[in-house]
Amino acid sequence: MSTRDKILLTSKELFRAQGMGAPTLNLLAQKVGISRGNLTYYFKDKDALLEALAQEMWAKYETSIGRAMQFPSWGSTNRTTEVYLKLQKEYAFIFQDVRVLSHPMIVEQIQKMKEDLLKRQMSTIAFSIQIGNMNKERIPGSYRNICEMIWMINFYWLSSETYRKANENTSWDKLVWSVILPYFTDKGIQSFKKHFGEEYYQALGETYQTNDYQLIDF
Repeated sequence: MSTRDKILLTSKELFRAQGMGAPTLNLLAQKVGISRGNLTYYFKDKDALLEALAQEMWAKYETSIGRAMQFPSWGSTNRTTEVYLKLQKEYAFIFQDVRVLSHPMIVEQIQKMKEDLLKRQMSTIAFSIQIGNMNKERIPGSYRNICEMIWMINFYWLSSETYRKANENTSWDKLVWSVILPYFTDKGIQSFKKHFGEEYYQALGETYQTNDYQLIDF
């Protein structure tokens, strides 16, 4: 492993453990086993290091997404979400730090990832309509909004884990399917059950019963 690659690997481990703000370049150099001067030869400051890590993240995203979504299907959407969440965990020091997320370079990178995911999901919807698994759009803009919601579920899922109870039977895939399935045709529902199973379909969430909830007196 080259010195540069060792710096990037060690910095990811350090930043995941302590966040990006706390560790100094001196500490990073010590962890890598090189001098501070040698470290700054490769990365003059944390901004330069962040840029390299962001480029690395984008390269992994492109490679992994390309493998996961070779065909426009909702099964592929599940796989792309798994890729996205895996990246978020690997680069949690980016996705869980508001200051890092607001860095112009990171904003640009996240926007690129978002637009790529939206484009892929819109293509999946177009294909699903073509084969009769989804209804045509009835309200202008609703399918674009659905794709936006799917992206938001993916983007905020890791952060939301802090606030969920350990016994909650909720997962990102069930939330995503709850957003999409109401727009499926009967044929699409049957295809979904055939692919994922009747048991999975019936276990997407807690059944809503009107009499379980009292009207709130506003």
